[in-house]
Amino acid sequence: MLEIVHARHRSSPSSAVFHLTNPNPTPWSLLIPTIQDKYTVKPVDFAAWLAKLENISSPSSTEIAEKPALKLLSFYRGLQDGESAMSVALNVRPAKEASASMRSLGPVSAVADAELAGAVAVLIDRTCYIPL
Repeated sequence: MLEIVHARHRSSPSSAVFHLTNPNPTPWSLLIPTIQDKYTVKPVDFAAWLAKLENISSPSSTEIAEKPALKLLSFYRGLQDGESAMSVALNVRPAKEASASMRSLGPVSAVADAELAGAVAVLIDRTCYIPL
């Protein structure tokens, strides 16, 4: 991170933005077995999960507490429609050029990053959704 902070001070305005995202994405399908080792969950199709949430009209405070994703329905609709900022490809080249750590960062692997997968499982547990 410090590499990028220092590079930011030396950079020209055209490369003043550094997207700190893994340049080597990992498909969810490779992480699901590790998550399932920790939690009894079943992957579901995103559209089916979203439809199930949308079918809850006027959710009670209990339903919102049990399914916090209800508070983010418009965000999830944007993901499904491809209109979300999450659907935009991020240019990580400036970050990789500025940081040896970013250049050497490999994809998340379920075996090597079981702890990370466990943390993801906690988030999934809170949203009640595991992507296919």
